[in-house]
Amino acid sequence: MLLIDDLLALPFKGFLGIFRKIQEMADRELNDETYIQEKLLELQLLYEMDEIGEEEYNLQAAEWEARLNAVRQADDDAGLESGEEGPGPGVTGEGEGVTEKPRAA
Repeated sequence: MLLIDDLLALPFKGFLGIFRKIQEMADRELNDETYIQEKLLELQLLYEMDEIGEEEYNLQAAEWEARLNAVRQADDDAGLESGEEGPGPGVTGEGEGVTEKPRAA
């Protein structure tokens, strides 16, 4: 009896797998910072090659940048909720030139 149940449920399991894949792809497009940056670079390349006009470039770039900012803001909010902290109050700058501010004794 279990074999018959499995055979009858097989098409539905296939549809669920397809729906999961679609959801993963949509989630990636909406929430993956790297993907959004790649799209911005692709858009810039199209503009530089005169494939799209300046007006269309500006409209699409503004949309992708808004998405990127939203993703970064969501990441920052999630980091603050989980208890992660940014650089301490004595650290300034980025990269190799990171220095500490002198602290009052």
